[in-house]
This record gives sequence, structure tokens and C-alpha cells, in this order.
Amino acid sequence: MTLKQRRLLTIIIHVVCWLIFLSLPAFLNPRRSGISIAGIFEDLWEASRRYNALLLIAVFYFNYYFAIPQLYLQHKYPPWIASLVGCFTIFCILNYAILPLQETLPPPDMNDMAQGGGQAPLSHGGRPRLLSGFNLFMFIIVDASSFALCLYEQLQQTKKQMLNTQISFLKAQINPHFLFNTLNSIYSLTLTKSDRAPDVVVKLSGMMRYAVSEANQGYVALSKELSYISNYIELQRLRLSDKVKIRYEITGAGKEEDKRIAPFLLIPFVENAFKYGVNSSDDSDILIQIYLHENDLHLYVYNFKVYIRPDIDKGTSLGINTTRQRLNLLYPGKHIITVRDGDKDFAVSLNITF
Repeated sequence: MTLKQRRLLTIIIHVVCWLIFLSLPAFLNPRRSGISIAGIFEDLWEASRRYNALLLIAVFYFNYYFAIPQLYLQHKYPPWIASLVGCFTIFCILNYAILPLQETLPPPDMNDMAQGGGQAPLSHGGRPRLLSGFNLFMFIIVDASSFALCLYEQLQQTKKQMLNTQISFLKAQINPHFLFNTLNSIYSLTLTKSDRAPDVVVKLSGMMRYAVSEANQGYVALSKELSYISNYIELQRLRLSDKVKIRYEITGAGKEEDKRIAPFLLIPFVENAFKYGVNSSDDSDILIQIYLHENDLHLYVYNFKVYIRPDIDKGTSLGINTTRQRLNLLYPGKHIITVRDGDKDFAVSLNITF
């Protein structure tokens, strides 16, 4: 089904649902002994019914397209409450002050008055025709259904975005350039029969195991994420010259044992530093600091800028943007990220509350 066809189907569904919903008073009207198609449309076309129908439709789409997504979901609660009060006020003004009063019963027959002791039957006039419990009930149903439908679609969209970002990260867990360079380093160590070769193989094996076994989980032990970062940095040291100054610090070690974090949430910022800040012909400086506290984690990554190939630069920007999306989805209101993109240096500061 094409996009145009889906939109047309959505419009048809909305029209049918509105016709059924707005026809309910006609079916429940005690004045009518029978219901026909002509009778339903006649009931809908009455002035008071028509004005209330237009108001209900306006309230629904106002909530659906503006009040809920732009106010409620953005945590702007005072304006959202004001919008609810405003809609209800308009509803009351329409029904109490503008619409004509309810039709009264015919004048009483004198013979009936005589038989009834001279008392006339009570009139049903004096109230707006549609100002009833059922009319108020329809208003509440419209308000509640717009709220529920908007939240449901927001939830589905969030799940879809989360799935897409997870897939993107699964494809980029092990950078091919990094893997190729590491294998070359291992090959060089084996040729020289270096004692460091087994340790390098163990580190790379641990990274691969983490990528395969932990990536499909929602949250992992923070200690495993930090171990992955440490192994990544150590393998980068192996292939880089002394011109690259790498400072890696963890403060509060030991506090990560009982904490969990989304996998591969921190490593993109570390990878970014090595992609932007390493050049074999220039002096490079990379600083990576992780501060662990009782309830939060702070990551600071800093690097000098050196020449980067356009294809690597593009991939790095994509990784940073995707990480921002993951943070918004997984830690809403529980993270603060600051990116400083200067002419000669680049810095990222991230704080996450567990």
C-alpha cells in the first residue's frame, strides 16, 4: 500500500468513526420511536447538534496535533491544563449561553388539568436541548480518546526509533578500520615473537565477545562497558606512535559494580576522539576522563583536531548524532550532554544519572 493510499484510508476511517460517534444521541433519543438514515442526518443537522459536533471535532484534533504533543509530552503542564480548561469553558458557553433553550411541551389540555386536580404537568423547558449528562459524556470521551490515541502513537514511534538506533549501533559496534589495524598489530607482534601478543589477542577477544553477547540486551553491567573502553584504548596505544599523547583516567573505581548502562553508549565519544585527534605526522593530545559517583557517571573527552578524511568525518558525525538519539530515548531527563566544537579542538561532556 502506497503512502497516498494509507493516508486516504486513514481519512476514511476517521470520517466513519466520527459519523458513528456523533450519531449516538440520535439512537438514544427517547423522542424517536424509530431510527432511519434520514432521521440520523436530520438529527445531526439540527443547530445545537451541528455546533456541538463541530466543537467536539475541533477539540479532538486540537488535542491530538497540538496540546498533547507540543504541551503535555514536552512537560509544559501549566499551558496544557490551561488548554483543557479553555476547551471545557467553550463547551459550557456554547451549551449554556448560545444554543436555544430546549423546546417545551405543548400547553396542557384543560380537561387534563381538571382531571389532575388543576395542576399543569411540569415543563421540560428552561435548559439547553443538548446540555445533558450524555452530551458532557461525549465531550469527556473525545478528550480522553485524543489523549490515549496520541500517547499510543508516540509509544509506537519511540519503539520504532529505538529499534532503528539499535540496528545502527549493531552494525557499527566494531569499526572495520580499527579491527584491521589491530589485526595488523597482532601480526607484527607475532613476527617479532613479542610477549605482548597473547595479551593483545585476549583484549580483542574480550571486545568481540562483548559485542556479540551483550549488544542485544537493553542494559549491561557498567563494568563491562568500561572494560570494553579500556581494551579499545589499549589496542589503540599499540598501533600509535609516541607523538600521540593519550591520557585515560577513571575516578571512583569500584562504584560501577552494582550499576547498569545501555551497551555501546560511551564508546562512540571515545572513538570520535581517535578519529578526529590522531595523525601520524602531528603531535596529538587525547584526554578521556570518567568520574563515577554514587548515582551518576560523568564522561569527559577532549582532543586536538587534525586532518581527517571526509568519509571518516561523516561516519563520526553520524555516530555522535545516533548516540544523542539513544540518550534521549533511554535517559530522558536523566542526562546532560555538552559538545564544544572549536576550530582547533573538540570536547564532549556527558553526565548520566542512573
